[in-house]
Amino acid sequence: MNMIRYTSDIDDVIFFPNLVCVPSSPSKQIVQINHVLPDVIGDIPLQEASLPEELKKDVAQQDNLNTIEGSKMDVVSDNDKKADQPKDKYNFFFISFMVLGAGFHLPYNSFVAAVDYFEEAYKRKDMGFVVSSTNSYMVCASVILNVVLVNKIKMHARISFGYVAFMISLGGMAVLVALTKFKVVGHDFGLYFTIVATIFTGIGCGVQEASYYGYSGMLPSRYTRAVMLGEAFSGLLVSINRVITKLTIENNLTNTIIFFALSIIGEIACIFLHRYIKQSSFVRFYEAQEQAVNLQSMTATSFSPLIVKDQQSAWSSFKEGMRLRWTVTRKIWKLMIGILNVYLVTNLLYPGVASIIKTSWPNGWLSVTLVFAFNAWDFGGTIATGLSYKMPDNILLLTGGLRWLMVPLLLMCVLPADPIIPGEGVPIIVMSILGFTTGYMGSTPMCAASSQVALEEREMAGNLMTMCMLLGLTLGSTSAMVLNTILGIDNV
Repeated sequence: MNMIRYTSDIDDVIFFPNLVCVPSSPSKQIVQINHVLPDVIGDIPLQEASLPEELKKDVAQQDNLNTIEGSKMDVVSDNDKKADQPKDKYNFFFISFMVLGAGFHLPYNSFVAAVDYFEEAYKRKDMGFVVSSTNSYMVCASVILNVVLVNKIKMHARISFGYVAFMISLGGMAVLVALTKFKVVGHDFGLYFTIVATIFTGIGCGVQEASYYGYSGMLPSRYTRAVMLGEAFSGLLVSINRVITKLTIENNLTNTIIFFALSIIGEIACIFLHRYIKQSSFVRFYEAQEQAVNLQSMTATSFSPLIVKDQQSAWSSFKEGMRLRWTVTRKIWKLMIGILNVYLVTNLLYPGVASIIKTSWPNGWLSVTLVFAFNAWDFGGTIATGLSYKMPDNILLLTGGLRWLMVPLLLMCVLPADPIIPGEGVPIIVMSILGFTTGYMGSTPMCAASSQVALEEREMAGNLMTMCMLLGLTLGSTSAMVLNTILGIDNV
């Protein structure tokens, strides 16, 4: 590392950029060769000087040699990195991230799937909206908090906190159902406890969702798609489970116990899987790579020629964090708007407007069919993101706007008292289209975000994209509740 000594009437000042200096002369001049420094460093003015022609030639030749050697080293370094990259044998880590993606949505899907039990046990028709909206609000709040604290709390600590929240909520609900069966607790207590358990589920889901997208963002982009596939597969898995249990088991209490038991087992499996991959050489390679880039970036941008502070002030840390968020937002703002719009329309129609469609089908089978159709096509749309064609950002925004046409179409299946479009066929088709476009247009921007930012910005990009996604879900839930209130649904 080159060192420059600036000689002045005060004590010598040393700084270490890539500079060439000339020994002190009677005129006490300093020469700057490779970079233009500020006119003032601290309170010390820089004095310009010129070099003899022979020395200039020597410096120029040395610079050329340094550039050539640096280029050679970069090429060798890149080749070494490609050679050292670990292999995902049998796609084990791809499947692992898919399972982990399913894991942080299993509790929420279990609560939604158990809504028929809640409505019967608590004698309320709006439990679906209560569970969905409470979860959306808490998830959105926790994701925003997670983005704020992303640089303060370690990622794996946040993920572990999510699992603790899941086990509290799911374990508590399993105990509650058992106590309800033996009539130890009443309906009012059960209702309030269910809402509290939903809050814990939402907090855990929000923290883990943002963290896992940031986690997968450090790896190649296919692992972000794996998390998205896991989310979609979670809904499909619960829907299949719901259809099978509804066909074979009529008792809602038994259905509820099965759902919560499967979720608890699934979360325990995810805890051990997370601990395993965290310690694997595959994940540690990419974590070390990002840490190295972060250190290099911090060294390049934060080094002070005169004073290197051991600790930044709270205000400086806040400003640095906001600067990073603004930098990342400028790169992916189209993707952020696109994913917010996609999930706003999705949660507005499903389960909102779709839940009030009139039908002649008995035993709530239309509701089960709509949920299954949405989740099946959502999973198909998520798989479609693996195709070679990638939708441009502008087209993504345009087609996302066209999805609003499904809102009046589905409303005509509800309004007026005798709907303009009767029957079950149109709602099923709309739910299928909504599911596929949600899967494809929700996964595409999430996967694309990590490729449009620098390596050290990927975790922040994943957190920002997740925040926009959950904000869209929350706005959609709120809009659905307003619509359903206007349409005259009781207790909404």
